[in-house]
Amino acid sequence: MRIPKGSIIILSLLALVVSFQVSAQKKKVNKNPVTKDNYKKMFTDANEMAGENFTDSALHTFLLLYKYDTNNANLAYNVGDLYLKTPTHKADALPYLQKAGAHVTSKYRPDDPYEKNAPPPAYYDLARAQHLNYQFDKAIDNFNRFKKLLPKKDDRQADCDYWIQCCNNGKILIQSPVACKVINIGDSINGIYPDYCPVLTADEQDIFFTSRRPALGDSTKDIYGSYYEDIWTAHAKADGGWSTARDIGTPVNSAGNDATVSISPDGQTLFVYKDNTEGDGNIFVSYKSGNLWSNPTFIDSANSGVVNSPAHEPSAALSPDGQTLYFVSDRPGGLGGTDIYKVSIQDNGAWGNPTNLGPTINTKYDEEAPFIHPDDSTMFFSSKGHNTMGGFDVFMTHLNNKGGFSEPTNMGYPINTPDDDIYFSLSGDGRRAYYSSIRPGGYGEKDIYEVLYTTPIPVEPVAVLVGYIKNPDGGPLTTNVLITTTQKGATVSSKTRVNPKTGKFLQVLRPNTAYNVVITSNGQTVYNQPFYLPADSSYSHLSRSFFRTSIILGDTTNAFEPKKKGTTPIAAKAKANMGGEFINDSQAPLPMIRIQLVNDKDSVIATTITDKSGHFTFNQLPKDCNYMLKADLDDSKLKDYKHVYLTDTTGRIVRDYDLRKKKDVYYKDLPVDLASLQTLPLDDSKLKAQKYSRDTANMPKSDADFTRYFAYNVDKIKSGDADFITLLDKIAAKAGNGNVTVTISGSASKVPTHLFSHSNNKLATLRASDAEYAIKAGLKARKIDVSKITFTADHTVQGPKYDGDAADQVKYEKFQYVKVYVK
Repeated sequence: MRIPKGSIIILSLLALVVSFQVSAQKKKVNKNPVTKDNYKKMFTDANEMAGENFTDSALHTFLLLYKYDTNNANLAYNVGDLYLKTPTHKADALPYLQKAGAHVTSKYRPDDPYEKNAPPPAYYDLARAQHLNYQFDKAIDNFNRFKKLLPKKDDRQADCDYWIQCCNNGKILIQSPVACKVINIGDSINGIYPDYCPVLTADEQDIFFTSRRPALGDSTKDIYGSYYEDIWTAHAKADGGWSTARDIGTPVNSAGNDATVSISPDGQTLFVYKDNTEGDGNIFVSYKSGNLWSNPTFIDSANSGVVNSPAHEPSAALSPDGQTLYFVSDRPGGLGGTDIYKVSIQDNGAWGNPTNLGPTINTKYDEEAPFIHPDDSTMFFSSKGHNTMGGFDVFMTHLNNKGGFSEPTNMGYPINTPDDDIYFSLSGDGRRAYYSSIRPGGYGEKDIYEVLYTTPIPVEPVAVLVGYIKNPDGGPLTTNVLITTTQKGATVSSKTRVNPKTGKFLQVLRPNTAYNVVITSNGQTVYNQPFYLPADSSYSHLSRSFFRTSIILGDTTNAFEPKKKGTTPIAAKAKANMGGEFINDSQAPLPMIRIQLVNDKDSVIATTITDKSGHFTFNQLPKDCNYMLKADLDDSKLKDYKHVYLTDTTGRIVRDYDLRKKKDVYYKDLPVDLASLQTLPLDDSKLKAQKYSRDTANMPKSDADFTRYFAYNVDKIKSGDADFITLLDKIAAKAGNGNVTVTISGSASKVPTHLFSHSNNKLATLRASDAEYAIKAGLKARKIDVSKITFTADHTVQGPKYDGDAADQVKYEKFQYVKVYVK
């Protein structure tokens, strides 16, 4: 976290403080057992360290003392109180404070080593621990219990009321959880040290974040024993996941605290927080040239004092068009704590006057970490006010047509927790978010998490336009190539610098909009063309991809015209989600199983947990790769089973495990689309699957253009059959003459199925979907554009009631079919 104003120690006291810290650290690692003779001294030392805010050292000693005397409520209180002051172990305070809360006295002696009871504030601490452990009702009871012991005008009355409201908010929020998964972004980014404040380029190819890990060759620590903040970065790998993070280096990182604030959509401008010698903290800006970053300068160096002030400015975000800066400050005149302000760039390039966003956004508590979505109308921020469930919660608000913001909406549980959740940013398509959170099972103090939404967050559609500028002779570009994009009929333009080394530029634009693009080099216009961005190029359609183009300086053709679909591969066409389910020997779902996606070197690409139906999803994987899944056999849900089956999303069993290795089970050589795998043949004492129906001569006449009858548990058709080829011929002929509608009906009998998670409905659905897949594949092989063909599908379970006579296949096979109608 940012260091607040006033936390820098006056130089004349520095030697004394550092001396004490060294002493405290020595006490922390002291493993000598507690004895009757040294008990008093160790208690006194621990009390002094706690008073000087050396939390880790004091906690270590009080834990030793508590182990010596586990019946001592005072020691339990001190352990619990110190746990509440740690960044990541607050929830661990609960059992100690439960013991302390049972032995409270109003005659508490805080400095007496032989005090056995806890003080009245133990009720408050117990309530805080219960709140952090989602025991909201119990927490409310203990907050009220503590309030009764306080004078009516005591400030702590209001503090208790605040936490009671947080508990009530939490009770409401967890009753309607958001449909999403919160996943740790992985150990290539997160480590044992605090990692937080992720900022990403608009194409999600580069991530920058703040870490308190030691930089290479630099082991400098602050007076509290923590490494200084530095900025680290990683790049998205082609096969998924992130490259190993690296220090961004000098001149951005310095000997003091340097933290990420935000980054421009094109990744060429980085906003950085630095604390100076006066401890107020300010916003700086650095520009990228090739792979090098410039020396950070004050963001308002041309208009000193507009953004940075003698107060504390910990974070900021620039609007996608680069015209408005939203920043956080605790300057005088705010509504309380830190507030969010905005300032616009005037026509002459100077900053205007900062404006407080007002009581709709700001509260008497702290607001932090604004993020402006690429749609330029949605803002996310964190707040300790509004209807937070505790600490910082993430909120969303929308810019209205009057220039104000809507009432903020809490982003809900499980995104928000009773602890701090902050530095939230959302992808252009609203499907993914990245933020900092403190959660059980993390790698370090704070970790960076990715949120995968089942239903995208409703944001305005945007397109991420990526271009590459080249010189006609292939030589290096000058350092001042500028792209100016102006919407037709508008006066405000988006200006983007071109990376002189790579030639890359990136802009966030609105689809279904006409623009004019001007490129200047050394102040001279070398390109000036109209450009229409079609409606189907929105980020939501392109998923995690973006529209790419390249031009030559001085070229007079409309290089930004999108290529015809099907002639230029788009990255989104090569990406897909892997989804499936895990079931046990009895084909029942296996919920809450930790699943890892790994490569052939057993390196983890991504991790997820199955939901209550045993379902899992890994998002945006390259289609042309094979993958391996790994599950932990030591999991109590798995260890008693001989088989752990993998199914596709329709419930077809496609794999038993391929390999057992130590405590893990592996599923190897998996395509992204598990539905493309054949059904795994399983022994079934009652039913034997056959490839197709034994005899179709006696089946009912069908008016369909194609009919296939199936034996039990069979769903796929033979694409090489003569009648199927005839079907393709008919569809192809109609497609050449105009619009075509292909209707597919899948049916299953009422004989129980043992291969499709006991669901005849799934089997009927799968027969229809497999037929559609085979038809599309056959047409694509003939170079026919299937996007012009309308496909509809239905399914049904029908026929006589099953009477345990599965052997009478003739009775049931007439209801096991797929039929295709072409119009």
